[in-house]
Amino acid sequence: MTAKCSFYPYLLALTLLLPAGTLAAEVVKKIGPAAKKAPAGKKAPGPARPVAEDLARIEKIRLRLADWEKSAASLSLHGLDVKGFLAPDAVAYKAASTYLRLRKSGLPHEEAIRRLASSLPRWKRYEGQGLFLLRIANPLYLQGKKQRRVFTQSKGLGQETLQLRDARNRRLKGKLAGLPANLRLATLRVKKFWQTGDGVTRLVRPGTRGELLRNPGSIGRKAKLSKPFKAWVLEAGPAELEVLVKQSQLAGSKSRTFRVSLAGWKRYEGPWADGLLDLNENRSWQELTSLTLEIRLPPGGLAVSPALQALLKEASSP
Repeated sequence: MTAKCSFYPYLLALTLLLPAGTLAAEVVKKIGPAAKKAPAGKKAPGPARPVAEDLARIEKIRLRLADWEKSAASLSLHGLDVKGFLAPDAVAYKAASTYLRLRKSGLPHEEAIRRLASSLPRWKRYEGQGLFLLRIANPLYLQGKKQRRVFTQSKGLGQETLQLRDARNRRLKGKLAGLPANLRLATLRVKKFWQTGDGVTRLVRPGTRGELLRNPGSIGRKAKLSKPFKAWVLEAGPAELEVLVKQSQLAGSKSRTFRVSLAGWKRYEGPWADGLLDLNENRSWQELTSLTLEIRLPPGGLAVSPALQALLKEASSP
């Protein structure tokens, strides 16, 4: 009993020597709010979530454009390769294609949207319009070291030479959205034939000195050129044309296919320099029959997908 009573003073002295402040802090740290665990099934959003959402947005926009482009029609005729498709909403197509190009260059989403917003005023003429995109390629432009194959259009790109019709052959009013790409407006001349004039007599047939024949009608031969004229010229290409048609016309036609015809084109093969069409040596500069594409509606019809609508809404919001 005496030993037990003598133990209590030592225990009291040991308790007083312990660092009370540190012990209290450690106890609070162990049982404080930081020790609470998150509810089961809920995880804090990590950095991978915004990245996945961004990739999903890009993929949705790319797939919607692919639906429009996959409905394209193609034609190979007269040495030309023509391809075209219909974008039901011209502004949505311009915005989506520009957005994908900006993202591919490495720009973040916010910067791409800012640039889209600055471009919307320039696309004002595309509002309420459907867009036919035509691509005309000239794969056989090079015909040797000095020979070229070029296509010319001197009648313009108006309603007579660029026609759109629906499945019932009803005419649709279309117009170019702007100047065609890779299609040059040039001043041409035609070298029709040779004419005689004053000058030195030329040898007509080679041979020995005694067999040389001279033709007085070949004295001073020179080229006779036509008057200059303006024409669209397709060289290496490919040329790209954007044709606008009101969405109300497309919807009112209730058509699933549309025909686009290009007329008035001519083909020339021969020496090509300074806009000169040399028709000597039986070279031809012949007019071609019309190039007609039958373009069908995209799988989704004339509707615009929610992904493209969201992109336009974000770009147009202040």
